[in-house]
Amino acid sequence: MHENYLPLLGGLAGRTPVVLNGVPDGLQTVTVPVRRKGAAQVPRDRKRRTRAHRVDVLTSRKNPVFEPPPEMSKADLSWVLSAGVRRWSTVVKRFGTRADAVADQLIRAGGVVLRCDVDEDRMKLGKPESWRLSSAWREQAPDVLAELRPRRDPDEVRAELLALLDRAGDQPRLEVERSALERVPPGAPLVVPAGTATTAKSWATYEAALRAACVRAGMTDVPGPAELAGHAWGDTHIPWSAARILVFSQLAGSDFTLAVEKSDVEIRLRGPLLWRHGNAIADAARCHPWIGLPRDGMQLVGEVECAATGVFIIENAETFSKVSAIAEITGSWLCVWGKGKAVVNTADLVNSLPGLTVAAWMDLDAAGLEIFTMLERKIDRPVKPIAMTVDLLTAGPPRKRLNREEQAKAEREDKQLAAKVEPLLSGELTDVARCIADSGKAVEQQLLHERVLPVLPKLLESALEEG
Repeated sequence: MHENYLPLLGGLAGRTPVVLNGVPDGLQTVTVPVRRKGAAQVPRDRKRRTRAHRVDVLTSRKNPVFEPPPEMSKADLSWVLSAGVRRWSTVVKRFGTRADAVADQLIRAGGVVLRCDVDEDRMKLGKPESWRLSSAWREQAPDVLAELRPRRDPDEVRAELLALLDRAGDQPRLEVERSALERVPPGAPLVVPAGTATTAKSWATYEAALRAACVRAGMTDVPGPAELAGHAWGDTHIPWSAARILVFSQLAGSDFTLAVEKSDVEIRLRGPLLWRHGNAIADAARCHPWIGLPRDGMQLVGEVECAATGVFIIENAETFSKVSAIAEITGSWLCVWGKGKAVVNTADLVNSLPGLTVAAWMDLDAAGLEIFTMLERKIDRPVKPIAMTVDLLTAGPPRKRLNREEQAKAEREDKQLAAKVEPLLSGELTDVARCIADSGKAVEQQLLHERVLPVLPKLLESALEEG
């Protein structure tokens, strides 16, 4: 995976390398995904052969998350970052005869992905149609643009922030930032103060997160992300970049998903994983109670260091919280929660961590079995089921609906779905599917905590031993 152009958690579907004539050294071409049945897929003809009318041109090297070409002026860089997508005619209008050279520089730097047509008769790269910012550059564009704009008076900005900190009240984490800002000498440029307790790397990220943390400290009700952005930054439409989310969480002393209402969390991580993302760093082993990635986080990029021996994927949020508190597990396993069926979106993260054992604990119902089969299709190595046995299904308390009609309908649907997924399963999961297909019984994870959690470290240890 090349973190500079493909997202870390999603976006790989539908892309496969295409060999074409006329592609410069150091660059490569991949298919443009097509949508079929609501999913991104590789374009193919009726004989299932890859067919590409258009391709995306990108670097074949792994580059830093953000490192513009040194010869590019600030004005040109501002123009590049100010729009996510540019038609090629617009690029030519801006750069004239330099358009090809500029595009080549930006592609090699991991800044843009160039979409071109294909001469299928000669299997040759055709004319450019457009370019779009890579995931890495698009994610950091707001903060970088803020750095490129005309500077405000540094002393006035710091005085404004100190006034906000005064109104925030007694907040230990913010007091650290107050002391750090107060120690900055007059006339110093706008840079992250030396005494900060955050991992912010750019002033724009630091200032935005600090403003938001000060505003949040003065609120009695839990705000929504747009509401907080409006109060802190004056515009409800300004996006919460990953770096701002991480630094804000450090300042607020709480995960973004807990400090902000309806933040639409898709993935939570807990365990020995270090994630460097542009202007911030997050440590899934030290962040409490977890690192939360909102919906937009599915398109994040970054550099990951993982010291785990395995990845443990969990279906339910409450179960994930319980498991995350077991140090014996999180010391060596990267625990991942993915919001029901959205857990399948963790597959690209798992695939980017080669060599690790993968285990999964789903509900003991037909939907849980279906999610397990979806994971198996997406993940490039075997997935070991944990606490998904006939004994637990038989002994566990069944899920109950509001009335007999709803109960009968749910059991009927579970029977049908279990019968459908049974051929896709193996081992004891096949027996679990047959049992559900016969009985319609469903047992949720939360009701098995007392039985499973005390022995969970041993179950995971056995999964490692099985390889």
